[in-house]
Parts: sequence; C-alpha cells; structure tokens
Amino acid sequence: MILYDSQLDQEEVERIVFGEEEVRLADAARKRIEDCHLFLKDFARDKVIYGINTGFGPMAQYRVSEQHLRELQYNIIRSHATGAGEPLSDRDVRGAIVARLGTLVQGLSGIHVSVVELLIEFLNRKIYPMIPRHGSVGASGDLVQLAHLRWH
Repeated sequence: MILYDSQLDQEEVERIVFGEEEVRLADAARKRIEDCHLFLKDFARDKVIYGINTGFGPMAQYRVSEQHLRELQYNIIRSHATGAGEPLSDRDVRGAIVARLGTLVQGLSGIHVSVVELLIEFLNRKIYPMIPRHGSVGASGDLVQLAHLRWH
C-alpha cells in the first residue's frame, strides 16, 4: 500500500497505475485538505469569489444565492461532461486519477476531503468511470475529461 501525501515518485506512480497497488490518504494530506476547505468556506462567506459563489463567464458579475451554491457546482460539472470519442482505457483513467490526486493532496484547492476519498476508493476498488477521449471545453484541454471523472 502506498501512502499518498504530497508527492509520489515515479516508481510509486508506476506501482499504482500499472501494478494496481492500493493507496491510502496520509494524515498530513487529510489535514491540509480539511484546513484549506474550512478556510475557503469561511473566507468566501462574505466575499464574491469567481466560480465559488458567482456565475461563470459573462455571469461572473452576479453572486449566486447561498441556497443555490451546491446546484451551481453540480451544473458546472454537468455542462462540461460533454466529451466524445472512444473511452480512455482503464489504465489511462487510473493515471488521470493519480494525476488529479497529486494536485488535490497538496491541500490548496479548497475541496472537501470526501472528493479525495472517493477518488482513492475508485483506485482501490478498480472503478473506472467512462471518460471520453475528446473534449472541446477550455484552454487546458482536460476540463471535459475531469468533469467526466467527477460526474461519475
């Protein structure tokens, strides 16, 4: 079992992706993620923060009411989960999950720790969401694939 803290070396990544070795979230990473989430939740309470409590694009100037914030977050994922083409292989999906975890365990994204726990469960239970090979949203080129990863 590999303890996922802040960074994995190449050998650990290969053991997870190719050897399907199980992963556990390190206590230090859990604390960073939880602390950042609590900070953002408190910080955003009386501020306007793009994409957290505002619309997107031309709607960014409008604050979303408290009772609609959860719906806002789900809708942005739904709107991006529009890929096409052949699905990525299970190995590619494992690699995508490991890469996403590498970002999230740094504890700087403001997400709830349950997101990281779910992705680790995907790895450990060999659950591979269907992620289409092609997307068209965003300059980074991975928004569609990441939306499919989270949506499932």
